[in-house]
Amino acid sequence: MRSHVDPPWVRRASQQPGDLGRATFLALLVVVAVPALIVALSAGWRPVDQHVLDAIGSTIGNLRSERGAAAPAAPSDWRIADGWFFTEVQSAPGPASGGPAGYAVTDADGVLFWSEFQRLGGVSALGYPVSQRFTFDGVTYQAFQRAVLTFDPASGAAGVAPILDQLHEAQLDQRLAAEWGIPALSLPVPAGEDTVQTRVGWLLADYPAIQAYIAGLPDGEALLGLPTSTVQDLGPYYAVRFQKGVLQQWKEDVPWAQQGQVTAANVGEIAARLDRFPGEALVPAPPP
Repeated sequence: MRSHVDPPWVRRASQQPGDLGRATFLALLVVVAVPALIVALSAGWRPVDQHVLDAIGSTIGNLRSERGAAAPAAPSDWRIADGWFFTEVQSAPGPASGGPAGYAVTDADGVLFWSEFQRLGGVSALGYPVSQRFTFDGVTYQAFQRAVLTFDPASGAAGVAPILDQLHEAQLDQRLAAEWGIPALSLPVPAGEDTVQTRVGWLLADYPAIQAYIAGLPDGEALLGLPTSTVQDLGPYYAVRFQKGVLQQWKEDVPWAQQGQVTAANVGEIAARLDRFPGEALVPAPPP
């Protein structure tokens, strides 16, 4: 239980009549002396000693310092054992304790999500985590705003789940198009050889900004997979669907992007809203 502390105005009110605090005295000094000094200087008067002006400046500086600087804001994320703890995004109501809550991204237990998250570009490429780890059919997952990481214990490797292919298999393309403007899958993954570079070369020949975005990623093929649609004109933006994400090139300025800028859709958050992840995995938890 917190001890009761009277606010500063209560303590000032308890002073004896006529007992002016130092801050009050300095405030009165500034209110009276500074206007008088300005009038005198405009009339041509100059102090005999420069120290006079220095003293006034020092007095004003002391008054400002007594007001105190604002307390620094608490960090939104910080390092923990084997990884990092994030509180920026809350996918569901957190614990009722009132303390910080969020999602830990770690390499704990040999599930190398923190290492893969950093390798693929971190927050700038995947966004913030929106879930805890969870396991389905023996495979471990963790959702981020713009991607879903997966870890296969058989191979011991972490990667990005083909979440858009999975949403297609769940027959959710119509909702994706109607509610989030995501193109329908129209170029299924072929059985033969087909690389990202091949499809990007002929699909995005007229969209150099999208090509540049992919080229600027640490590992565009691992993060996005193959393009699975042609580029669609969806009014405010052009969009192209991949196995693991969606890229949008904006035709006009919007609050989160300028005209011509390319951004990645928040497919992880969309999948969460489509109930593709366990509800308990979306609940923020206190720091480990």
